[in-house]
Amino acid sequence: MKKSIYIIIAVVLSAMLSSCASTYQYCQVYETKPVHQNGQLKKGNGVISYENPQCIIDYCFWSNGGTADFSFYNKTDEIVYINLSKSFYVMNGKAYDLYRGREWSHSSSVGVTSSMDYGYGESQSEELSVGRVMPSLTTDGVVAARASKSASRFASIAARDAGVMSTSNTVTIKEMEIVAVPPHSKKYITTYNIKTSPMLSCDLQRYPSHSARLDFTAENSPFCFSDIISYSVGEGAQTTIVRNDFYVSSVTNYAEPELVTMEKREEPCENMRDPDYVEPSHELYDKVVKANLCEPASSFYNTYEVTTRKKLYERDKTYFYNPQYQAYVMSNAQGKGIVGLVGILGFVALGSLLIANGL
Repeated sequence: MKKSIYIIIAVVLSAMLSSCASTYQYCQVYETKPVHQNGQLKKGNGVISYENPQCIIDYCFWSNGGTADFSFYNKTDEIVYINLSKSFYVMNGKAYDLYRGREWSHSSSVGVTSSMDYGYGESQSEELSVGRVMPSLTTDGVVAARASKSASRFASIAARDAGVMSTSNTVTIKEMEIVAVPPHSKKYITTYNIKTSPMLSCDLQRYPSHSARLDFTAENSPFCFSDIISYSVGEGAQTTIVRNDFYVSSVTNYAEPELVTMEKREEPCENMRDPDYVEPSHELYDKVVKANLCEPASSFYNTYEVTTRKKLYERDKTYFYNPQYQAYVMSNAQGKGIVGLVGILGFVALGSLLIANGL
């Protein structure tokens, strides 16, 4: 009997101790710079751009893990052919093929469910995603196929008529070895992640209460990466090779409150709503990088967390993530005091067991 009591006591104490632990969120931000002067920072969000008489190549690295994807704009009056089998992504001297013979499947359905784009959905403009922090973590590896770098946020609305039949179609798209870019048009090329896990260093505080930073030059940077792009203007023309080199110029670890702020999301106007649109019962917010903290388009980030009983920083508990709207909402009073109540009940139960058994 006493053995069972000790087991119960151990479980109660374990629950009480674990309830005292808190999870703290951090973000590691990498700022980048072009190695050569042919890459210039545009005005505004810091997009890195390369330009010659034939093309404009723009980079927007901002994402969880970073992305070396680029857009290619054809300035000429002829079709430009990008040869992906002779184009490469290079990280710290190791080359990776841009052409990998990939296939992507795109599914669409009509019937039971419709969706409303809140203004952050897929777009042909990288600027929509700049400065926004995605709530979920990414895993190590190659970036999956994506039509753009915009952060997709959709709110699904169930159709009122439950009797509507649903149909779906799936289209498989094969990667092209040669990408043709029409005159005075732009195409997006998907490549690789830059760095998908936080960098650890004895010289960089891993869990700062505010922020901790390391600066680098092109000579001592731990991460140097490049795009080697082969293309020709018109069929049978001579191949032109463009190489754009970049390096990580600084790495900064931020406690989440130091990095982000909450930006209120505007609801779609009446003419942009579906007939069955239901206005959210709460105001919706997005996590946005604080102004002037970095130039997002020429930077990228990795998020990480730690659970500990040690107090690491002051944090704002007024928001929580709502998957239904893929946004943050202000929290209410629910859940407050639960930890204290668990502790009190645990002590009461423990005392009762001790008294009942004469311990």
